[in-house]
Amino acid sequence: MPKKQKVRLHRCDRKPKADKKNDHLSYKVKMKNKGRKILWQVIEQPTKNTIAEYFFEEDAQKLADFQNKNQVWKLSGGIPKMFWIKA
Repeated sequence: MPKKQKVRLHRCDRKPKADKKNDHLSYKVKMKNKGRKILWQVIEQPTKNTIAEYFFEEDAQKLADFQNKNQVWKLSGGIPKMFWIKA
């Protein structure tokens, strides 16, 4: 039976801690009035960025459900700034 290699661990040899901003990423749909129009916005939580605006609630809900299920941008800390809708 081969010998196991002994490894000495030092105090500074710890795993990096998990990044807290990537833990709870979720998307919700919110109604917004713009003039006489009613638009549905998809909002990223906890960053509160507007991701998309739709005329129909069903379209906005589809995007929110897809993002909540697949968490496509979770490793990046959310959707990149170039895809945000500026208010």
